Amino acid sequence: MIHLPVEIWQMILLYAIDCPKILYIDPLQTHTPSNEAEYWASERTRNALRRVCSSWNTLLGLYDNRFLRTSDVTHGRVPAASLACAQYIKVDGCDCSLCAILNSGHTQSRRRFQDRVSWADAVNGHASWRVRIMDVGIVDYFDIIASEPVRISNLRALYHWKGVLPDVFFSANPPLSLLSAQTGALVKMKHMNLSTITTLGIHSAHPAHLSLVHFPNLVHVGVQMYWRPWLKQNRVSPVLEWLKLNGKRLETFYWIDHISVIADSDVDEMWSLCPHLQRLQLPMKSRWKAPPSSHQLQLLRLGRSTQLAVPCSLCNYRHPSFVQFSDSLAQLVISSPHKLQIASLEWDDLLVDENNHTIFCFWEQAKSHAVEIVDMSERTFEQAMVAYLEEWNRNSVRE
Repeated sequence: MIHLPVEIWQMILLYAIDCPKILYIDPLQTHTPSNEAEYWASERTRNALRRVCSSWNTLLGLYDNRFLRTSDVTHGRVPAASLACAQYIKVDGCDCSLCAILNSGHTQSRRRFQDRVSWADAVNGHASWRVRIMDVGIVDYFDIIASEPVRISNLRALYHWKGVLPDVFFSANPPLSLLSAQTGALVKMKHMNLSTITTLGIHSAHPAHLSLVHFPNLVHVGVQMYWRPWLKQNRVSPVLEWLKLNGKRLETFYWIDHISVIADSDVDEMWSLCPHLQRLQLPMKSRWKAPPSSHQLQLLRLGRSTQLAVPCSLCNYRHPSFVQFSDSLAQLVISSPHKLQIASLEWDDLLVDENNHTIFCFWEQAKSHAVEIVDMSERTFEQAMVAYLEEWNRNSVRE
């Protein structure tokens, strides 16, 4: 019998529990990673392998709680010391009766979380935390973590789409490669080292804030303009001016705007300012214009609107929402993007929603043009269906 070296076995075991869709930073992803199912599947594999022998148990025991929720730490379901060892921390709240109590419940929960964080520091010898990815849903809890720079010194990706980033975050200056935050963060970033940031997501973007800072190495960008239709303000020109500074390197540009009317000349200018674009989303009120032949568009993301649409050409029903460029599929085919991605779509949600016919009608029409429709995880409907049936089969076997 051939005995493999210990190092080879370690590589095999770590490969077996790998879950790249949530523990790795996807540079194309300006929205929060959502595929937690892959992580929990890897945890079931890890726990099974730990029971094989003591040496495997020792090795795999080092990878406890790679992903955790702060609500689990607050309520003692996960050891507080795990905060310092986790690779991905989801800063979330909780719906329990205690935390649901206004004021007193939240204050008590916050105090309890502060104690857990202090305990994690003590156990870790006040050394740097390992966390590389943070998804912030509860701003107060993130402020507690960020109050000590050593806790975020290894942070590479931050999704902070609610509220304002604390000042201590900017002084800590973590080596981020991905930042998704509110537009107000741009005001405070003038003195940060921005050369490491290659992916940027800006939410509720104010036109005046876009030009405040320059990101020298941006490759992937998502800009969601603020929703204030009563303000008569030019929101298109500032974006184009910003692209003059940052567009040459861009491979991804998701321009999300449900209000502004975009002229064909604006789209033409965008193509000229972004010669290397491969993934694109255009504002809802723009017309589709094919890119120049020099562009190799791989993916076009389509928005969705709840405005009353014309009757569906497939089922003759007025759907409660419609997909952008639904009436331009023939032109899209000529442009030959490899994939059409529908914003905010997850096939898993539609598989249990019997009332959403809009997407399936659009999917049927796209199939007739031989165009591939993918969700936000870039999965086709067929891939999602296979995964759904496999999970259903596994659950049936357990029962």
